[in-house]
Parts: sequence; C-alpha cells; structure tokens
Amino acid sequence: MTPPNTSSSLSRRAVIAGAAASTVSTAGCVGQFQNIGDDSERSQLSLDIKVLPADSDPFGIQIAQQLRSNLEAVGINVRLSLVSIGQFTQQVLLNHDFDIYVGQAPFARPPDPDALYPLFNSAYTTENGWQNPFGFTNQTCDTLLAAQRSHTGDKRQQDVTALQEELARSQPISPVVFPDLLTGVRTDRFTGWDPEERDPALGEPTRPHNLLLLEGGDNEQPTLRLATANDRLTSNRNPIVSTYQGEQSLLDLVYDSVALEQGSEYVPWLAREISWVDGTDTPEVEIRLRDELLWHDGKQLSAFDVGFTYEFLQDTSLGAASKPIPSERFGGEVSVVDEVTVKNSRRLRLTFTDTTRAVAQRALTVPILREDIWEPRTQIGRPSSRAGPTTEALTTNNSAAIGSGPLQFETADSSVVEFSLFDDHFLWPSETSTPDGTGDSNENGWSFPFFGGDDDSTASTTNTTNKTNTTNKTNTTNTTNTTNTTTNSTAPQTDSQLTADSDLAPPPEPYGGRPPFETVTLESVSTTAVVGLLASGSVDATLGPVSPQIASIADNSSDIELIENRSNAFYHLGFNTRREPLRDPDVRQLVAQLVDKSTLAQENFDGYASPAASPLAGTDWLADSLQWDEDTDTDPTVPFLGTDGELSVEDVRDRFRSLGYEYNSDTELISKI
Repeated sequence: MTPPNTSSSLSRRAVIAGAAASTVSTAGCVGQFQNIGDDSERSQLSLDIKVLPADSDPFGIQIAQQLRSNLEAVGINVRLSLVSIGQFTQQVLLNHDFDIYVGQAPFARPPDPDALYPLFNSAYTTENGWQNPFGFTNQTCDTLLAAQRSHTGDKRQQDVTALQEELARSQPISPVVFPDLLTGVRTDRFTGWDPEERDPALGEPTRPHNLLLLEGGDNEQPTLRLATANDRLTSNRNPIVSTYQGEQSLLDLVYDSVALEQGSEYVPWLAREISWVDGTDTPEVEIRLRDELLWHDGKQLSAFDVGFTYEFLQDTSLGAASKPIPSERFGGEVSVVDEVTVKNSRRLRLTFTDTTRAVAQRALTVPILREDIWEPRTQIGRPSSRAGPTTEALTTNNSAAIGSGPLQFETADSSVVEFSLFDDHFLWPSETSTPDGTGDSNENGWSFPFFGGDDDSTASTTNTTNKTNTTNKTNTTNTTNTTNTTTNSTAPQTDSQLTADSDLAPPPEPYGGRPPFETVTLESVSTTAVVGLLASGSVDATLGPVSPQIASIADNSSDIELIENRSNAFYHLGFNTRREPLRDPDVRQLVAQLVDKSTLAQENFDGYASPAASPLAGTDWLADSLQWDEDTDTDPTVPFLGTDGELSVEDVRDRFRSLGYEYNSDTELISKI
C-alpha cells in the first residue's frame, strides 16, 4: 500500500478540524459532522476481482494485476480471486457473485449492434449467462436498444452511436483491449490454413467451419489434432448454456443451424431456400429445409424440430415455470421470434416482432435441437449451485451430444475429446448422387441463395394453413397444433408431394468437398503446454488464447506458421452494478481510469492488441466520439489517470474525495456514510 503523503494527510486533517469548528453555527448538522469525523465505525473499502489463472488465460491476469496494484495504491483493499473457467461461469454468469471481473466478451465474430441487447437491457438483469450479468439498469440504454431493433439506415446508426456513448458514460463494462488472436499451425500435415482469398470477417484458421476447408493430409485416414486451454468440451457438450470465452467451439460443427453467418452474409445451411415475405407488418420468412437431413443416430431431422427449437430456447420449461427460463446463450436472438408456423416436415414460416430483417436474420443462426431429446429436459429444479430456478436443459452436460452437424461426438476423457466426420451430412453426399438423380452433374439446376439484412430485398410467398400457432405474451413461443382456414391460401404440401419433386441442393460455397481428415481430437492443457505440443508435432494447430512465446517457436520452425487475426472477444472490466460502491457510475468511471489500456496493449500483450473504448470498436458501427485518441493515446471518455503506466495517486485520491469518500489516518479509503 502506498505510504501516507504528509501534505495530503495535513490537508485532510485541516478539513476535519474546520468541519468540527463550524458546529457552533450549524447545530442542526452536528450529528452529521461528528459521523464524518469518526472513522471507527467505517471500514476500508474492499473489492474483489475475479479472473482466470495464467494457465487458462495469460493476459487477463495481467490486466487484473495492474488494476489491483492501482486500487491498492489509492487505499482500497483488494482481493484477487483466481477462478477456473467453470468457477467463472458459475460465480459470474450464473450467480452474479462478484464485484469486478476481468474477462473476454462472448463475441466470436464482429458483432451486430443487436448483440448488445441481451448484454445491457434491464429486462435481462435476472437471467443467467451473458445476459446482463452486470445487473445494469439504464432507461436511456433500454430505449436505444429497442430503437435500434426497429430502425434502419442512418436512423439505426444514430441509435447505435447514442447507445455506445451512454454505455461509455455509465460504464457497466469498461473495454480494455481487442487482442490479436495468435494461432499456431503446422503445415507439414495440413495446408490451406490461411488462404489469401478468405474474408478476414470469417475469423481465425481454426474457426470451426474454416477447418472444413483445409487441404492435405499425409495418410488415408488422418486425424486433425487441436490443443486448447479451455477444457469445457471434455466434460460439457451442452450447446445452449453459457461459457466463459468467445461463444464458438467445435460444438458449432456438431449442431447445425438454419443459416450460417459468413462475414456480412447469411448462407442457407440446413435450409435449401430462405425467402422473406413482402407486404407484412413485421418481418416474415419462409424456410424450406434441405432434403434427407439426418441426425447423427440416423433419425430424420424435420421442420418440427426447428419449430420446437425456437419455442424451447425462449423457455426451456415450455411453460411449466412461473416465468420463462430461456437459454443462457441465445435469449437475444430468439426474443424477436413471435410466431412459428410449421407446414410439414420440410417447410416452416417464422414471424418476427416489430424489428428489421437485419436483426431478425440473427435468429436463423441458433443450433437446431432434436425435440425428442430436449423436450424431456424441461424439469424445473433449484440446485444449490444456482441462484434461482432452472431446468434440466440448462444443467445437463449433454454427454452424447447428438446433433446433425458435419462432426459427431465419439468419446472423451478428462483431457481429450474426439469427434468424427458424419458420413451422411449434406456437405458431402454420395459421389454417385446428383441433383437430378441421373448421375450426371447438372450445375444449372443447383442454386443456393445468399441473403442479407437488406430491408429492400424482395421475395414472394403464399399464405398457408395448418399452421402451428404461437403467441408472445410472455416473450415465449407457445406451440400448439391448431389448423386454421384463411382466405387467399393454398393447402400445404404433404410430405409425399415434397418427395416427388425433391432433389439434393448443393452445399453452399465454398463448402462441399470432404475435408482431409476423418477424426478431430481436442486436447485440453495449459496455455504454455499448448505451445509445447505444437512445437513437438503432437498437435496440428492451437485453438484459443496461447502464450506470446508461440511467436519465437514459429520463427524457429519451417513447419510452423503464426497467423494473426483480430479477436472480437475483447478484454474488459465487468462491474456488478447491484453492489456498492459500483452501483455508482461515477465510481465505475473512476475505477476504469485506473487501467492504462495503451501500456497493457504494448507491453503486456507484446503489441498484439489494440486499446478500445467501445464494444463495437473495429466495426463500421463504432461511434466517432469513441475512436481511440491517437494524439493522446488514451481513452476519450475514461482516460488513464497517469502517465506511461504510472498512476497519479494524489489525483485519484482527490477524485474519490470529490465523490464523498474519506481517507483515514492510515490513508485507507473508507466507505461512505
């Protein structure tokens, strides 16, 4: 702790003495001033900082250590709590048992502004996962979050700019840096890790779907070997619960979605066709699934599974709980789905709330779940490890992980999980199968429309009957089997009619060829050991954060390449605004100013990071006012209170005093009255 400063101590005593002398003329305030002058009843201000250990994340701990050192320097008692990934999820994301945490945002790709909706909307303060774990309530932010969902063009940009500026003022989180994700890859067994033509928005070479585009392989049935510091998949393969780091894992290849986000495009995936309906009050989309879709155990995947998924993700109790218990991960995406109409086994329609297509299309990227596996998991419980009621769907480890994706789960132990290619996936149909059933290629008959969020796009569909009606009165989709009759409608096609005119649509570009491996193994070790496994040739690539020493390993090996990609999972301080003193935005701002973002980026990240002031830094949505100030090399809203990493201690103490705090004789910051 910083030694007492003599002049500061004298100044403080003079203030107290002056206050005591003034009691002669302020008799009605005697009690107040006596209380201020009496430190014995007030304890030193204490804060707890939760962060992963260096073995799991070598960077977050360095941010936490700088913050701890500077908080202690200004008289605050600090406990630095090192927690495992599982403990972080439990304590921070589920039970909200924290003061401050240092972590990474759950963004695997550049976020659309609507990704901020569940993070900061006050309606999510009691939810689990990355759904406002901060307990943040701000009417201005709520209004702007809702507005950006219904506006387009310049108006939406204005909403998003104002939202970022309000978040910067109120600081429920304080962005620190966007790190460069360093991926080490070996080129002696597989190639095509980083093709020049790949859109940077598609992410790092080990992004799950990028693995499907690898080339090479040195034997008939090679195994792609990956190493990571995140051990989640070895014990938990539940795709709808929250995890600590960027919400992207090999589970993205185990569970398919209706559409796949590819940079700025949304590509039909399980869907053969996706058509937006014109002339409706709110967005509607018609979906036709691909033919012959199968689950990993050989059962057919149908539109009924898709419809069930949207209902289930909105409320995993399916109406049994007193209020909905949504998925911990996809609450924001599915909250805009108002109605699901399942027409037959391969066709359905989604009707959305008052939003735009740009926002609505995000709902098409959620993992599709099999109804007969997940519907029985609606049982409600209140385990001791949870702060509130939950369902089996959110507590199960989902060990078997039966999905429909290109990878299927095989086996796992305490440190290694293994997957294999799913032979019956639509990405690699039988070589003798062709779209027209003749055995001859007929590329002119193959089409797969790309679609985006352009609200000017057109599509026409017919109204149908025999629909599964839903309501959204409790922000859930309640499925029934009601058949209605409407005018200007056509009878839905039966499954037999669909079969008669069906064909196999081609996979979306650039996918389609079978990858050069038959199995994928993921080994969980420390961040340092990850680098050692790559250097020894025991693995082919790293997955997730690794030690910066990987750069020197790559420099000294002709078989190892180091690939840099800007990570969207930015490091930040997360504040629990439910607790004093962090309920006060002025205190949060002041704490944020104790972190020297620029020095951290250059020294602790070895230059492999960019300091930032907004969650949307690096996107086209970044507010001009929150651009990093290149002239001063500092945050435009919460600049570091110091120079070159050295904190101006007295300046910070004066600012705490201006907020009504006091220092005792030991220069300890004591709690307010």
